[in-house]
Formats: sequence, structure tokens, C-alpha cells
Amino acid sequence: MLKKHVGLFLTYLFCGFLTLLNAQTPAKPSASPGPSFEPKALPSEDSVVVTLILKHQQNKNLPEIRRVLEAQGFWDMFPPKECRVLSWTLAMGLGHVIVLQVPVSGVRRLNLAVENGAWGAFDTEFYLSYDYKIIWEEYLERREAARDDRN
Repeated sequence: MLKKHVGLFLTYLFCGFLTLLNAQTPAKPSASPGPSFEPKALPSEDSVVVTLILKHQQNKNLPEIRRVLEAQGFWDMFPPKECRVLSWTLAMGLGHVIVLQVPVSGVRRLNLAVENGAWGAFDTEFYLSYDYKIIWEEYLERREAARDDRN
């Protein structure tokens, strides 16, 4: 149990360190109310990227899941207004895979929105995450340059 907590804490610190290394000036808030659906995260010192998986409960069909979500007001509370939806994918056989940029001060509200609105319809999983695409592309460039140097 302690190893799990230490591992999660180290993951959180690592993600925070990466965020600090890539810090940029945050974008100006949009004039429109509600969550932003911009595709790219803006790294900042006071936000984290969270991947949320809402797994369909296999003992319920789609109309039953929708009834639970409506009865609990899920769509009124999710995503919380301060969260930015970076991507939202429906994976057949799994459920919703949602990537959010969340201010550190909004993590509790995100958790409560899921607990109060989605439980009973979905099994949930949360993961701190970061965009690896830029790191991967830089690695491929360095790898190609090293290959050219060898030849």
C-alpha cells in the first residue's frame, strides 16, 4: 500500500517537474462561459493533465446508463467549468477516454463531479498524464541524426 502511494506521489512530482520545464505563459481566458474545448494543452505551473476513463458498466445497456447520468445531473456538472477538454474519445468495449487540463485547485471539483454524477453508470479511473508526442518526435529526429553520423 505504501509503495503505491509513494509511486503515485513520485509520478505527480515528475509530471509537475515536466510542467515546470515546459512552462509557458497561459492563454487568456475565453470570453465564452463553460469549459473550453481547445485541442492543445497549455502547460502552466498551476495545472495538471488528467486522463479519465469512464468504463461502461456491462450490466447496463445504453438507455439505462443515460437514465443514471440524467438522474444524477452528470451533464450539468461535468466537465467542471475550469477544466479544459483536450480530447474525448469513445473506445468501443471500454468507454469514454477523456483528457483534461485541470487547474490544481480544480482537481477536487473534477473528482466530485465524477463521484456524484458518473458512479452507477461507469467504473472510473484517473491518471496523471502528459503529452508525449513532442518528446517522441524529438527522439526520432535525434535518432535519425545519430544514424546519419554513423554512416
